[in-house]
Amino acid sequence: MVKQQSSRGAALVIVLFIVALAAILAVEMSANLMVQVQKSTNLQGHQQAKWYAYGAEELAIKGLMQSKKDDADKTTLDQVWATQGDASYPVDNGTLSGKITDLQACLNLNALAIAPEENSASKTNPAHKALFALLENIEDLPADESEETMADSVFDWLDENSITYRSGAEEDEYLSRDFPYMTANSLFASTSELRLVKGFNPLVMEKVLPYVCVIPGSTLLSINVNTLLPEQALILSALIESLSLSGAEAVLGARPQTGFDTIDEFFEQVKQQGGTNTDSIKSLFSIKSEYFKLQTQANFVDLRFSMTTLLHAKDGDVTILARKFGGVQ
Repeated sequence: MVKQQSSRGAALVIVLFIVALAAILAVEMSANLMVQVQKSTNLQGHQQAKWYAYGAEELAIKGLMQSKKDDADKTTLDQVWATQGDASYPVDNGTLSGKITDLQACLNLNALAIAPEENSASKTNPAHKALFALLENIEDLPADESEETMADSVFDWLDENSITYRSGAEEDEYLSRDFPYMTANSLFASTSELRLVKGFNPLVMEKVLPYVCVIPGSTLLSINVNTLLPEQALILSALIESLSLSGAEAVLGARPQTGFDTIDEFFEQVKQQGGTNTDSIKSLFSIKSEYFKLQTQANFVDLRFSMTTLLHAKDGDVTILARKFGGVQ
């Protein structure tokens, strides 16, 4: 009798153990299932936000094409692509916002790679001179290096040789650091690469970025005087040596709402503000643009998706040069 009761007790323990094990497995499976469901929901939400961003990209392309169709001779701030600003649009379960900026309303850093001017004693180019002038005149620039050193270092970063230009920096400078690296000796793909160049600490970057940009694969230096913002007047005075900052601000202040109709009209204003010897630099300015940057943000439920698209508008068509997901380019 005792043996039989012992057997029953052992069987009961085994049954309880199996029930407990099954319960643990059920809880584990339930938890894994919830994780997988949440992961799948997040992926679907992320994908939906991404498609919303692609939709904004298509809308921006149509806006640029319409602007080019409306006026093929100039690009201005009163055209469709520029007048939408940072407007936010409602979409199913979220919002969508985007902003287009003109990449020819800033100094293209890749232009520093242009071959030096013939018969130039300084062996440099207009973009290098402009960057130096910008750095010199940006108010309260928190720099650890001189403005000349920083401008020369950008020039060295882009040129194809390993010969240090004046006070610049080449491989020997960067290889001697705690975390060594080499110079690119090629064009920038993004303004974020400027952080690697000697002297461009985060505080300097914050001050410089409103005036500079990067057009991937292009050394174009053609500033659109119709899309420069008043707060970017320093770009004009940096490129036109005889034009003061106040004179540059006056030139942009005198710009018609629909922009200058010709580049000569712009230079008439420059001359009125004391600008001289402008014939040699006319090729550095234009009244229309080909390169643009679109920054898009899509919010879907609790998810946020950011995308930066670089666009090239030419001959009635708009092509995508590059995309970057997340952050700012």
